[in-house]
This record gives sequence, C-alpha cells and structure tokens, in this order.
Amino acid sequence: MSDPVKSSASGTTSSNTPAPAPGSDTYKGWLFKWTNYLKGYQRRWFVLSNGLLSYYRTQAEMAHTCRGTINLATAHIDTEDACNMVLSSGGRSYHLKAATEVERQKWVTALELAKAKAIRMMNDQSVVPCGSGMI
Repeated sequence: MSDPVKSSASGTTSSNTPAPAPGSDTYKGWLFKWTNYLKGYQRRWFVLSNGLLSYYRTQAEMAHTCRGTINLATAHIDTEDACNMVLSSGGRSYHLKAATEVERQKWVTALELAKAKAIRMMNDQSVVPCGSGMI
C-alpha cells in the first residue's frame, strides 16, 4: 500500500508528506471505500483538489470516469478508529479506510485543510465589497 501523494503546482511529487504544503493544489492516493455488505471495502484512487474529493476505481480511470465526488465545504469529517474515517455530505456517508493510522491522519489533515479553504472561498464570494453600491 503506497502513501498518499502530494502534487504541487510546480509539478513535483512527494510521498510521506503530512499534508499539502501551502500552494499545493492536489492530494491523492489509495483508500478503501465501503461499498456494500456483499463486497465490503474496495480499494479506490482518491483525488483531493479545489475542495472536492473525487474517487475512481483505478488511476487510469481518472481520464474518463469519476465514480463520485464529495464537496468538502459542506462535508463533516469524523475519525472512527486508527484507520477509519467517515465523510458525511448531502445526506450520504462515505466510510473510508486507510492502510495505516499515519496514512489516515495525513488524509484527515489534508481534508480538514481543504475544507477550511473551500469554506473561506465560499465566504469570500458571498461578501459584497464596500463601495459597490449594493446593500
């Protein structure tokens, strides 16, 4: 199981990074997603970018088919135990599992930072500048 990968705007790629550095725009890696009682947890490729967490069956699938996207601005992030976390958004819950506790913590940190940034961006867009003539 590989560590999540952080890609920065400069195009460099690094592993074993606790969270995206300032200026970084993408965080990606493998997590296990609960699908159903018949199949249980299935390995999925996750990509965190611009406040959205998208997932795919494989890295190659990124070019044509996204399996789902979670808007972090409206999501609630919970940790269950050493390797498990739950993202709740839009009435749905996504049960995710990392290979290790360290990997789960890297993801939680990245998700929380991305959520805070997405909320700030939403709030900035809803603020009317002074002197705009709007009340």
